[in-house]
Amino acid sequence: MDRINCLRKAGKIAAQVRREGAERIIEGASYISVMDYCEARIIELGGEIAWAQMALNDCAAHFCPKEDDLGTFDRGDLVKIDIGVHINGWLADNAMTVEVSTNDHTELILATQNTLKETISVIRPGITLGEIGQRTNEVATAHGFNVIRNLSGHTIDRYTVHAGISIPAINTEEKTRIEEGMEIAIEPFLTYGEGLIRNKGESTIFMQVSERSVRSPAARKIMAFIEQRNGLPFCTKDLTKQFGKGTTLLGLRELVKQGVLQDYPPLCEVSNGLVAQFEHSMIVTADGVEVITRHPDDTW
Repeated sequence: MDRINCLRKAGKIAAQVRREGAERIIEGASYISVMDYCEARIIELGGEIAWAQMALNDCAAHFCPKEDDLGTFDRGDLVKIDIGVHINGWLADNAMTVEVSTNDHTELILATQNTLKETISVIRPGITLGEIGQRTNEVATAHGFNVIRNLSGHTIDRYTVHAGISIPAINTEEKTRIEEGMEIAIEPFLTYGEGLIRNKGESTIFMQVSERSVRSPAARKIMAFIEQRNGLPFCTKDLTKQFGKGTTLLGLRELVKQGVLQDYPPLCEVSNGLVAQFEHSMIVTADGVEVITRHPDDTW
């Protein structure tokens, strides 16, 4: 299967799993049950797991529950579900936001959907990154919300979720131009808050960033697993299921300390403002884009 067809298949599966996962985010459901369901469903549909992650309320991204996490969704939670699927390394990345049992944040959710939709509408070969960011920010502020200024969209490549070019949510005056054939993800984050995020809490997501020899048996076991990921992120629970808590904690500590792994803590809004996110992946065409993660029920 060629690159484009791999991306289309990955995108279709990612969209389906995102929608099915979102339907399971209900009051009383456990975090781990939803994430495990999404991972299993990716495989059932013929995809390969890139990631299944979530974020709650004022946190925008980078949370995956541990294997023994007892957390459940509460009434009023604002939940971001982020699903990544690959076919032979060709990735599709998409996300959406669900409000649990209430309708207090409908305006924020609809504004984020519209910001994504309007941003996608201006993307074409030749547009600059700064121009894309300007459109994102214009739409968000017109709705009365702030974008998260230090989070961005990105180019995607084989086994590489962030492939070197960041696509801002404000006009940075960056002159780099979008080119035909690129795969990109557009993912505005809107908030009631100041519009900045910071690291907050324990890291449960990791990714290999360098290669070095390691000494301990625990680190060597984890390295054998990591090599199968081909540079894609993974969660603590992926390791504890195979190696147990003790080996996992010892190995992770050594690998992070040596710079083999980068840890990614939850990213939370600095003023504790609630955050909504919607995201699509797309291929840039001669006259616009082909969105590969748009589910039939998506209106954005």
